[in-house]
Amino acid sequence: MKIRKYQSNDFKQICKVMNQGRMQELKNENLESVFVALEDASYLKYFLSCNIYVAVKNNKIVGFVGCGRHRIEFLYVDPAFQRQGVGTELMSFVLNELPRPIKLAVFTNNQAAKKLYKKFGFKVIDTVVEKWSDEFPVNFSEDTMELK
Repeated sequence: MKIRKYQSNDFKQICKVMNQGRMQELKNENLESVFVALEDASYLKYFLSCNIYVAVKNNKIVGFVGCGRHRIEFLYVDPAFQRQGVGTELMSFVLNELPRPIKLAVFTNNQAAKKLYKKFGFKVIDTVVEKWSDEFPVNFSEDTMELK
């Protein structure tokens, strides 16, 4: 597996990975009704402004991580490649790129993701319960995790 900087021609594959991973994540929270494909997301411009690194295996993008200066904003692995070390390699790579402290947000109940983050030393520093939006007035719980 190789990790490299995102290129604009990766967009379709990135969308596929994120849309599958995002739906999986939302289903675990009973929030499928709030799903919006990356191509249509209101945060698409912000997403593309992040530093994005892709994990490539056999010329296929199998995962990616998007980050800002002190923050991991997005980390998704194609469900067919989960539990095969892709997330671990992406985390190892990005942690060498970012200055400390590093923060990220994760659904409180996303135990698989939190297990990965804790393996690298992240700790929960805050938990918030809030309404998704006016259009989708459902509550969810999110943890902020930090690596000092």
